[in-house]
Amino acid sequence: MNDTVRKFGGKMTELVRSEHPVAARKTLALVFRAYGDAVRFSSGGELLPARRYVMGFCNKKMAASIARPERAAVVSLFTPCEIFEALGIPVMVPEGLSCYMTASGCDRVFLEKAEECGVPETLCSYHKMLIGMAETGVLPKPRMIVNTTMVCDANQLSFRYLAEYFDVPHLVLDVPDACSAGNIRYLSDQLRSMKDFVEKHSGRALDEGKFRRTMLRASETLENYRRCLSLKSVRYESIRMTYHMMDALALHPFLGTEEGLKYTEMLKKQLARLPLLQPGEKRRSRILWVHMMPYWQDSISDMFRYHADAEVVCCDVTFDNYSVLDPEQPYESLARQMLQNSLNGPSERRIRRVLKLAQKMEIDGIVYFCHWGCKQTLGASAMAKEAFERAGFPTLVLDGDGCDTRNVQDGQMMTRMGAFLEQLEALR
Repeated sequence: MNDTVRKFGGKMTELVRSEHPVAARKTLALVFRAYGDAVRFSSGGELLPARRYVMGFCNKKMAASIARPERAAVVSLFTPCEIFEALGIPVMVPEGLSCYMTASGCDRVFLEKAEECGVPETLCSYHKMLIGMAETGVLPKPRMIVNTTMVCDANQLSFRYLAEYFDVPHLVLDVPDACSAGNIRYLSDQLRSMKDFVEKHSGRALDEGKFRRTMLRASETLENYRRCLSLKSVRYESIRMTYHMMDALALHPFLGTEEGLKYTEMLKKQLARLPLLQPGEKRRSRILWVHMMPYWQDSISDMFRYHADAEVVCCDVTFDNYSVLDPEQPYESLARQMLQNSLNGPSERRIRRVLKLAQKMEIDGIVYFCHWGCKQTLGASAMAKEAFERAGFPTLVLDGDGCDTRNVQDGQMMTRMGAFLEQLEALR
């Protein structure tokens, strides 16, 4: 984190502690949008223009959600947002918003406030951050809250807390573990009820034609990204860890947007122009990252940014939704997508998906990131490491925190990551 960010974070912290939450919120929204535009319209360097574009549009979306929160819906990362997009309702995602707070240098004031209000230290810091933002007034009352029972235990606690705190309508989608005809019917009926819920509490009626077009864009976006992965499997791209997390936003809450489709079309064309990896050519060690990335943590991100012999090729969170969407059967295909999500259900499903992705992407090693407070990832770490290494992929299980700068062991993490990269280099 550079000095400019630290100074900005300090100013935001002062505003929050001096009880000026509205000023803090407006400043954050302005800076998010301005930084996104600065990156988007910059030139030079190795970064592809598509990557600059995704930073611009994601920042714009995040800024819109906090600039006018009374119009926004708070949603979990795995909530299908195509309905919100078709209705023109901005969405606010804790995992994304928390990362933005950390990258802005003002995470501590929100995390400390949440803990002062009784939130345990062991709760996922992404969701703790959202509670702290609400308690300080930086996050005011949203229009509604919608979340799922998928993957994350913390979201079932934090979203219920916020719904009671703000006294706003709250809907929970109950997602079964297995994909079957009966479960598809069960979940698609819930999605139809979600449509009715959002219409009722937004005062807007869903245009079915607009919804189909949104679904078509979502389907084309996912297909484009599949092609991008194929192109990256035989090419090197200079990319920072930040942009993998931008992909996670583009392919989850912003899936179905015009900007998301444009981004993947740009990325597909620009990746195709990169030179192919040549047989016998000395190449960088190719890393697959499992779970969220601490992209704001300079000690780790700089190891890949400046290390000439290693690159993070992909992250499993960016492409967990791999089923085909059908615009003519939107509710059923969204239900199928959620049920088949590689992060839904037993950990073996995610492990199989990671192995398939590792083989496709010509991966040399896997980093399995155990984010503090994520019981699902922590609990499966030993089983995952055994499965990955049995399949021939050296694996580093790395403990850390995705967005709490207070909970970072820089020296230990750097030592372990450095030793792992040396191991991969020796094996090539």
